[in-house]
Amino acid sequence: MAEIGFDYERLNDYFRGEHSDMDASYINDVFCDNNKEGELKHLLLKQFYELLPENEKDKINLDHILYKIHYEINTRLPAKKVWSLNNVIKWSVRIAGILILPLIIFIGIQTFKDFYLKKEAWVEIKAPAWTRAQFSLPDGTTGWLNSNSSIKYNGNFNADRQIALKGEAFFDVYKDKKRPFIVNTPEINVKVLGTKFNIASYENERNVEVVLEEGKLIFNGKEMDRSFTMNPNDLVIFDKTLKNYSTEVVQPQKYISWTEGKLVFRNDPLDVIARRLERWYNIDVEVNVNYYEDIRLRATFIDENLEEVLNLLKRSLPVDYKIEYGNIQTNGIYRKTKVIISLRTK
Repeated sequence: MAEIGFDYERLNDYFRGEHSDMDASYINDVFCDNNKEGELKHLLLKQFYELLPENEKDKINLDHILYKIHYEINTRLPAKKVWSLNNVIKWSVRIAGILILPLIIFIGIQTFKDFYLKKEAWVEIKAPAWTRAQFSLPDGTTGWLNSNSSIKYNGNFNADRQIALKGEAFFDVYKDKKRPFIVNTPEINVKVLGTKFNIASYENERNVEVVLEEGKLIFNGKEMDRSFTMNPNDLVIFDKTLKNYSTEVVQPQKYISWTEGKLVFRNDPLDVIARRLERWYNIDVEVNVNYYEDIRLRATFIDENLEEVLNLLKRSLPVDYKIEYGNIQTNGIYRKTKVIISLRTK
């Protein structure tokens, strides 16, 4: 374990329920630090392959995420039982024949969440890379978190309905005229009473996007002296650099289809395609194409893996691609898979 920097004994002790406060703090660092996900995946894949029969190892596609696993987690895992790491892995093999890293992270987070809620007034819900997570809030609001996203709210949420968002989320807000529902990101906030809307606010992206499916909401830029009241089908794009926003009328389904496991493009330029592929598959995408605004795609993908999407991209557009698969570097750090998209020369 030394080469990847994890203390396996402490991990396994925690899942057996044999841990100290210091061990719980260590688990929190391991499972909630996005920078460690690659290394954690390496560790768990190794355990998985040790349990998998030899004749099954070549049949497993470990990179293709199946939403059905989340259903199994929420409906079949006992809420009170403590699971060992090996039992979790064996369970995942039994129900799906495939190891899903978010499954392990989910169980880890749920296992130690109660411990931390005793100490902290804030509650945080996370969706790790490559997956989506459904959530319900104390006031009856429901929604979805997209890949690498999180929401955070105070323990007195029923009295003060405020959410801090990182990444992307869809909200179906429970209507309460006396207590508005407010979502905060570093750059903006939106205020609603009861409505359905989507916010994409990733740290490494230039824009924040808010699209309204149903109801009304008030959009505010934190450094602006004005607000905008959104109606159904409105899209607001806030430019973080210019501290300003633009609006247009759109089809909301394109922006919320990710909650149904669909990757939808509607005449989107190559840079937008690249950015969404990065989120969807937890990869890095490099675009070596000038005038990428002129190269656009209209397509819907459901459960296709990365190579299937890239092959269709190549057939539909004048581009080619190269995949540099992720691996463990000599320093023990996991490097993400990288896709390089370039203009086709032939």
